[in-house]
Parts: sequence; C-alpha cells; structure tokens
Amino acid sequence: MDVTELDTAHGTPDTETATGWGERLRIYRRAELGLSRADFAELVNDRARRDGINVACSERHVARWELGEVRRPSKVYRALLTALGAPVPEALLSSSASNVRFARDEVPAAPRSRSAGTGHSPDSTLLEALASAVVGAPDILTPWLPVLDDSEMSGDTATLDLDTVCSTTVGLRELDQRHGGGAIAYAAVGLLKSATALLARHRGHALAHALLVATADLARLIGWAYHDIGDQHRARQYAVMALISARRAGADSLVASTLYVLGRISLIERDPRAALRMFQLGQLPAQDAPGGGESARLYANEAWAHAMMGDAARMRTALARAEEEVARAGDLIDPWTQVFFTPGEFTGMQSVIYNEFALTARGQTAEHYTSAAIDAARASLAGPAPERPARSILFDNITIATGMFRLGQIDEAMSFATSALALTNQVDSGRVGDRLRQMVHAATLASSRSDVRDMCHAIRRTARTARRTPRPMSEYRLATA
Repeated sequence: MDVTELDTAHGTPDTETATGWGERLRIYRRAELGLSRADFAELVNDRARRDGINVACSERHVARWELGEVRRPSKVYRALLTALGAPVPEALLSSSASNVRFARDEVPAAPRSRSAGTGHSPDSTLLEALASAVVGAPDILTPWLPVLDDSEMSGDTATLDLDTVCSTTVGLRELDQRHGGGAIAYAAVGLLKSATALLARHRGHALAHALLVATADLARLIGWAYHDIGDQHRARQYAVMALISARRAGADSLVASTLYVLGRISLIERDPRAALRMFQLGQLPAQDAPGGGESARLYANEAWAHAMMGDAARMRTALARAEEEVARAGDLIDPWTQVFFTPGEFTGMQSVIYNEFALTARGQTAEHYTSAAIDAARASLAGPAPERPARSILFDNITIATGMFRLGQIDEAMSFATSALALTNQVDSGRVGDRLRQMVHAATLASSRSDVRDMCHAIRRTARTARRTPRPMSEYRLATA
C-alpha cells in the first residue's frame, strides 16, 4: 500500500497530539456508536468491503490509534474513518513530505523506553524483543511494561508474606475461571503492587527466587484477566511483566505459559500469524520445562492459528501433536497450566478450533467442520467435571448454538442459546460478549422466527450493558485462605 505521510516522530508538526485525536476517536466509538474496539474494527472492514478496498482492520489497530501509539493512520484508513463520520488527525502534511513513502500501512510512534541501556531499538517490534528475551536478556522488554504506583495496594504490605501471595493467587485464578477476568483484575493488580514491594525488600535474600516466580505467576494471571475483559493493551503489558520475571527466575514453564497468553491476545485481534510465532517461540522454554503441559497447550493453540488461516493440514498436525503431549504429560503440572488438563477442556478447545476453521471453509467442508465443532462441544459438556470452569461451559453452549444455527437446526440451537444466555450473569468476560455476538449473527441469518428475534434482542441488551473494565475492590472481598 502506498502511504505518503509522516508522523511527529519523523519531524512533521502536528496541530494536535496523537493522544488528542485518539481520545476523540475513543469518545466517538463509545459514546456515539456504543461499540467495542473489535466491533468498530469490523465496522471499518465492512465499509472497506463496500468500497472495494482491501484492508484488515483489527482491534489492535483501533487500540493503537486510541492510545496514541500510531500518530497518523494511513491515507486509506483516514478515508474510511471519514466515511464513517469518525474523527481523523487534523494535521496537514507539509509539502516536503509528499514524496516520502513507507512500506507499512501505518507509521507507529516509537515506544518510549523506561530505562537506559536496554539495547532496545525504537524500530524493534514486540515479537522481535520477545525472541531476544527468550534466548537472551529479558530487559529488552522494558519499554512494554505497565506502570505500577503505590496506590491501592492489597492489604498490609508489612505483614504480607510469600504464602499469602501464593494462596491468594490460587483463589484469584479459581475466581477468574468461574466468573471471568472482570471479577479479579482490580484485586489482582492491588496484590501485585504489594507483592512487588515485598520482592524489593527481599532482593538478595533466600526468598527472592520464590517471590519472583510468585509475582510472575500473578502478573501472567492479570494479563489473562485483561485479555478476558477485552483490554488487550493492558493484557500485553502485564504478560510482558510476567515474562521478564519468569525469565529472570528461570521458570521455563511460566515463560512458555506467558507466551501462550501473548499468542491468545494476537488471536483475539485476528492476527493468526503473529499468534503462531508466539506459540512457536513458547515451545523453546516449554521443551525444557518438566512435564509436557505447556507444550500440549501451545500445540493446541497453534492449531487454532492454522484454523484461522484456513490451513486444515497444519491444523490437524498441530492437534495430533497436542494429543501426544497430553498423553505424555505426567503429574508435574504447574498451577498456571492445570486448567488445560481439566476433563473436557481439551475437547472444548477442539470444538472452538473446528468452528474457527469452518468459518474459513465453504460448502460441505464448512458443514463438516461445523458438525465436528458441535460434536466436540457436546462431548465436552457431557463429561463429568464439576471443577470445570463456568466460563468454559458457557463457551461450549455458545459453540453448539452457533453451529446449529448455521446448520439450520433452529429448535436445538435455541435450547443451547437460552442456556448460554442464562449463564452470562455468572461470568464477567468480554470474550463471552464477543462470542455471543457471533452467535447472534448466525441466528439472524438462520431464522426470522419471533423467538429467535427475542433471544437476539436479549443478548444484544446483555452485551451492551456488559462491562469491559474490572470490578472495583469494593465489589470483591479478596480471599487469602
């Protein structure tokens, strides 16, 4: 794509700051349209398709615009935003910029380094930095870290100890699995601030290594929680924090697990190639870790990325490798990996993967994999697993309902859709809202029956009122048992 523009990092003066335009765009998206970043990205893509323009706007594009990481989107994106009535940067190009061409769609603002001497180049991508961190020094990732201040720490930091941090993290993880990331993010960040202060006091002492692993585990959980909420920018920041700490601690399984989280962030942003690189990079520490837990999960998610790209052969190969690793995994399953080995979880994931591939296929192939997704989700639900996360059970119901709507099995689809809607009150998750919207889309195309319309209306109402921010501490009493 031909882009003839400069951003302020290259010397072209702006009449407004990058964050000023980004804030106006965010207000327009939320206040006037009432859309999530993912839905707004799809709105841009819909407009592009109508205009015969080949772009692939994602949630990450919108996040980078709103956060000021991209100071000026490309001419094509500016035209699409204008056509949608959305604000665009007000800066005009200088005449001297007219002959400058860039290979990329957008010119990103250089990341601001938080510490000198990290060896980080402003042109480095996060993926490049991750690769360097996995095999070398993790400090290269410093520019991507979140900012932690001393406000809203959890509990009395003078009496906080390692056992409390670990036990509370276990409780938060269980709460996330039952009720979603929105139920824990606020409390978990407060605990992380306190745990980080505790680690600083014990640096160089015998407890330092165990505290480093504990803070890495907690930061990874926070990254996953923000991913579940729908805030992928913060999710990346906390996942990077987890990876740095895990790498410094030599916790190979936790490094691999954090790369899994980063890959899932790219998947939800519909960037399967970046996700695949994350998962493949995670196999390096996973192969060095005791047991095969993380390796199995990474292979399963590689299959998801291949499915999103429409590559059935590689999808099946990755799933076969995942099954081999699951069979080989011993009893050394780390806390951050245990949910993957809950009965029904792997089968439920297969259903999501088959459903994803069905979206890329046509005709009988699409029907075959839609049916396979339904069968796998049914098997997942049928298994006796009282400890299985409520969020996973909800996802299974959505997968079955969505597939049945596509196959025209309206009555059965409505049964599972109704069950899914009833479960949404238990789970505070942005990902649930995204999948419910996909189900509504399939239902709307499948039938004009009044009960289907009523169900779709109820789900849309639920999705509009769903929070994409964590609950305040006052709504959640932090358990430390």
